[in-house]
Amino acid sequence: MTDNNNPLLNGTRIYKSLSENEVIDILLNWNNIHEKSDLRSFLSGIFYPDKKAYFDYEGFYVAKTILRDDLKLEPSRKPGDIDVIIIPFTQSKIYFERTSVYEIKIVRPTRINPGRNANSLGVTQVLGLAEDGFPLVGLIHVSLTEPLPEEEKVTIKFSTIKANSGSGREAGKSFDDYLIDVRMDQFAWWSSENQIKRLTAFQLPDYIGVTSYGLEFYNDGRMVICTSDVYHQKLAACSFNPKSSGLTILKIKNHFLKNRHKYKMILNRRPE
Repeated sequence: MTDNNNPLLNGTRIYKSLSENEVIDILLNWNNIHEKSDLRSFLSGIFYPDKKAYFDYEGFYVAKTILRDDLKLEPSRKPGDIDVIIIPFTQSKIYFERTSVYEIKIVRPTRINPGRNANSLGVTQVLGLAEDGFPLVGLIHVSLTEPLPEEEKVTIKFSTIKANSGSGREAGKSFDDYLIDVRMDQFAWWSSENQIKRLTAFQLPDYIGVTSYGLEFYNDGRMVICTSDVYHQKLAACSFNPKSSGLTILKIKNHFLKNRHKYKMILNRRPE
């Protein structure tokens, strides 16, 4: 059986050697519909700290790769730049005091070295962001894995009943009758899970959001974002930084006002 709309059943995985900036662009523009992007990759800082406020946001001002010198932060400290800055806004206010910043790290495991780590885990950098006084701080690891050959894939049971379709089982049939064997390339998911386990060993403060993803690319242009196990996803639920600094918030505001062209406006597309 084939399903042209489901990469699990049809489609050939390919490898893309992307730069950090290219990965950030993917995360920021994922699932873009009518100028509304799904910023689900950054929910650690824009949703979890104040879930009620999130649904009132009209959108976000987003900047990437901003040098700490440009923000007038204390020099000679890590990180040297801020990978992603996200500032929420409504029709009446820009919430600089709810600015979230993220350290992004790329992992490039291979079949020969599946446990290959990032050159830097980003722990020092994300702790540095907290010390700098940013209101909300997150660390995101993204794995770019090689496609596995057929003989290295894992066989799983896959239900052919489409989720939320409203169609149930036919009379006389059990759920097992709708299961088929599918050969799955789980490398990206496994790597995402592996990275989040590595990061838990550092016991970062609860107010720092920690997230891990794996990116899969297909020869027909599709992309899939894999996440770690639900148990580990709770690590993304950061809270406001107790070291948040009014001076740092003022520096964010000043940078935004003087460098408006560096901030892209993304309208809020709320998760379904």
